[in-house]
Amino acid sequence: MKALFLFVVLSSLWLGSQAQKKKSKDNPVWFNLEVKGGIGTSLLSNKNISGDENINAMNFNFYPAYGIGIGAHIKNYFAVQIEKSWSSFGQKYTYKNESPARTLVFNSSEMGLFLRKTSEGGGFVGLGFKVANISKSNVDSISVYSKSLNFLNFEIGGPVWQNNMFDINLNIRFGYGLNNMVSAENYNPGAYTVYTKNATTHPITAQFLIGFNWHVGYWATSNCKHKGFVFFLSNS
Repeated sequence: MKALFLFVVLSSLWLGSQAQKKKSKDNPVWFNLEVKGGIGTSLLSNKNISGDENINAMNFNFYPAYGIGIGAHIKNYFAVQIEKSWSSFGQKYTYKNESPARTLVFNSSEMGLFLRKTSEGGGFVGLGFKVANISKSNVDSISVYSKSLNFLNFEIGGPVWQNNMFDINLNIRFGYGLNNMVSAENYNPGAYTVYTKNATTHPITAQFLIGFNWHVGYWATSNCKHKGFVFFLSNS
């Protein structure tokens, strides 16, 4: 899976370089560094749990999310961003037979790649792929859970403030865990009863993020055909 992720990253960067060649020198590719943070909510989608009349799944539990990223932005065309992020996800269950509530929370360390269609005003929509490494949180039997999950993400966002050097943007993301997070047979999160037929468990997440972007600079070609990197040194 790491090889696939590396292939997607390199392919995207190559596409970006090809698109850059088609742009004029008055509309260069510029690069940004980003720091972001926010909150997210999640649910663990499992049809055994959702179909069990004795279990009430409380879907709106909020967890922290934050990360850093580096991106290449082709103005009025698209952007590519590579991210390192950290977040938590989980779900709380209550039972009609007055058993104590059970909360499952997992910590996640992620590497992600996002491809975005951008607009002249800075707004964007995008698709992303994340590889998440899951660590133990409040779960006793962590061995029954997969240690790695792959997430497909959809996002929308745009700036609330910007100038030549910096911008602050809002970002809403929705994620779906592609692979089953439960690795042991006949184990279902949240349930005291083992069901007769095992059902897959897919985490579904939603995040609200605030990002601070520094526009580092851009590649440019002078009139004498010399190429170089131009840093943004002022906000004028």
